Amino acid sequence: MSEVFWIFLKGLWPLWALIVIVALGKLAYQLWEKQRLAKSGIDDIDNMSGKTFEKYLEVLFEKLGYRVERTRYVGDYGADLVTAKNGVKTVIQAKRYKGKAGVKAIQEAVAAKGYYDCSKAMVVTNSFFTQQAIELARRNQVELWDRDKLVSALLSVKETAPVTVFTVEQTRAVTSIDAQPLDIPKNTCALCGKAVSEKVMQYCLANQKRFAGEIYCYEHQRVLRA
Repeated sequence: MSEVFWIFLKGLWPLWALIVIVALGKLAYQLWEKQRLAKSGIDDIDNMSGKTFEKYLEVLFEKLGYRVERTRYVGDYGADLVTAKNGVKTVIQAKRYKGKAGVKAIQEAVAAKGYYDCSKAMVVTNSFFTQQAIELARRNQVELWDRDKLVSALLSVKETAPVTVFTVEQTRAVTSIDAQPLDIPKNTCALCGKAVSEKVMQYCLANQKRFAGEIYCYEHQRVLRA
């Protein structure tokens, strides 16, 4: 009887191999997707679906040190993520909008806070909030992350480029090539401290929604569009 059983099991090995391959493939895809989302900039976020935006926020909050759980896509009771950090449990409502997020998003977050037994509630959007939504959130102690706050968080988890420091001898070598004095910019990148040109500075100031009013060197501007 045992011999027949082992023969039966051996006959199933192609099925077990297929199950393992599928499981490994699924795991590899999930890791690839997380890496891809981690590289997303604000322009990529603007083109995401609502579900993909939720996945992106899951990756972002994990990088910010939170333990993150995504709720069921259907019947989530107004919550997209439930996070925990330092003993504080927070429910998060994700709103990827082209227009402004209104009071409905705040109401959903408040309802989800009670349902998931959380201490805090938060709404995160790639856009901005209406004044009514801001007032309702204030009265219900709901934390709001608008586009500017999201960009700041996005930048905080990006790797900063190393700052190149020149010695006195290197500086003299550069200046000796051209007799003209060096034009040292007065403005510097908010991330790496690198001096930027007047043209780069004006570009950042002209795109305040994207750069949240900060000045960034060309390399870190690309981080927002990566």
